[in-house]
Amino acid sequence: MIKYRYIILVCIGILFYNHTTFAQRVVASKTKTITPKPKVKETQYMRWNFKAGANLSVVYLARNTKENNNEPGYCGGVNFEVNNFLRFASLFTHFKPVNIEPTWQNIRANSYEINLEIVARFPNKKTLLYPFVGLSYNTFSGFFTGQRDYYNLKEYYKVNSTVTNNWLGLNVGLGFEHNFGIVGIFVDYRMRIGKEEKTFNIMDVCYTGGLKVRLPYGKYAKQYFGSRDRYNIQ
Repeated sequence: MIKYRYIILVCIGILFYNHTTFAQRVVASKTKTITPKPKVKETQYMRWNFKAGANLSVVYLARNTKENNNEPGYCGGVNFEVNNFLRFASLFTHFKPVNIEPTWQNIRANSYEINLEIVARFPNKKTLLYPFVGLSYNTFSGFFTGQRDYYNLKEYYKVNSTVTNNWLGLNVGLGFEHNFGIVGIFVDYRMRIGKEEKTFNIMDVCYTGGLKVRLPYGKYAKQYFGSRDRYNIQ
């Protein structure tokens, strides 16, 4: 009888051992080692970036009585990124000499401005939308003939004389930008509000577009420019 009990206990022990071993193998087969993927570091760029382009502007809305009153010009500027949400943007705009016949001749205009842009970034981190506000200093010089003077400007300016106006304006606008690495494109729409003779009014409406360049720094710059040996430049 004792032998039978011994045999039964041995069989139970073997079955328990086999069951435990099988369970461990099943768990081990289901458990997979997951190797974390290395994070790809994003290219770091300088806070300063540069832009240049062309624009269309009415130059001086209250005085431009032409049916097609958009005048072409070119522009350039520098941006400084304070953080991911704010940046300062400067812009210089020059317009070629234009005529608003028969009232104005040989008009020369320039604009210098500084704006604060509030940047909203799309999930791809390459596309940006930014409303902005700022100040501009605008110069206007032209020969006033006095002909067809619909705005009765003879009260302020002498007929057949060169008139020069320098005025401070408030800029309000919206911009769009998309980057392709170090090069990007941008499009802006802005209004300039200033004092016209004795009242404040919209003085200018401007559309601007062009290219923007942002430069990488540190080890990221080598991806684009490579390393340079001052004694062995290839």
